[in-house]
Amino acid sequence: MTLSDRPPEPRALLVAAGSVTGHDHRRAQRDGQDGFATVATPEVAAAIVTDGCSSGRASEVGARLGAAWIAALIEEHLPGARTVEEARAAAQAIVDALVARLRGLDLGPPVASEMLLFGFLAAAVTRDVAIVFGVGDGLARIDGAVTVIDPGPDNAPVYPAYALMGASITPRILFAGPAAGVHTLAIATDGVDEATLAALAADPRLDANPSLLRKRLVVLSDQGMFHDDATIAIVRRRAPS
Repeated sequence: MTLSDRPPEPRALLVAAGSVTGHDHRRAQRDGQDGFATVATPEVAAAIVTDGCSSGRASEVGARLGAAWIAALIEEHLPGARTVEEARAAAQAIVDALVARLRGLDLGPPVASEMLLFGFLAAAVTRDVAIVFGVGDGLARIDGAVTVIDPGPDNAPVYPAYALMGASITPRILFAGPAAGVHTLAIATDGVDEATLAALAADPRLDANPSLLRKRLVVLSDQGMFHDDATIAIVRRRAPS
């Protein structure tokens, strides 16, 4: 096994995330409806982006709660996954536990539709496996391979909170494989285009300063790049020192 083929130590991975409110929401004097969270422990490195439903009056509430909950659930469920099959099962367990938390709020369908409709993408690397999964839309870049998730008819993706109305929620697995050989996992909400995700995911300056990701998003936003909210999260190997 060469150095480049060795599984990365989760604590040696770069984890970065950032978010900006899109021009359309600023013009309408609305809060951004995205959220994000990160995990960086000796057992797992992960990043999560969430995207609130634009028709919800306060869907940013669910998006930000959801990001924090998913981060905690990843810490609970993923470190024990040793195989790809176990990682896939952990992803379903995370979604099931997320739905249970949403049910536990007991807000009722009218309030839930205003506050809890959000989708998510998560990227995680343990000592053994790497996985990218989610419910909803967005885009992911696994090294050089990009997946853009179609939101479906009428731009209406599935949300985890649809389980409160009886839907069965299964995460979409965009990637699952051995940690060895994986260099960069980058995910984003649908306000980000493929070229921007690729450029920021590869920026070498993030190794020394992960907070630069949000600063770069702010600069691009000031240049008029983002009409919708834009959130990016990255898990990648740091360059050798």
